[in-house]
Amino acid sequence: MKFSRADHEKIKELSSKHNLPIEMIEGIVIAPYEFIQEESKRIEFKDGMTRSEFDELKTNFNIPSLGKLYASHFMYKEIQNKKKKKLG
Repeated sequence: MKFSRADHEKIKELSSKHNLPIEMIEGIVIAPYEFIQEESKRIEFKDGMTRSEFDELKTNFNIPSLGKLYASHFMYKEIQNKKKKKLG
């Protein structure tokens, strides 16, 4: 993950304030994003799933200060339709 100049300054500030290495602060900042990326790759969105099958999957993540990130059934259907058009 690339950090902006402002991110680097804030990380440096937090490192000094809490007497922690910069690498540790960077790891703390990156951790939620890595978690979401890893977990979202594990979700199996099979073709032709019904709404109830989709709802059984864990498709949302609540990250403090970022908010709720989720995959909606509407977007799943849109992606399925695009796949069908591309193949057919």
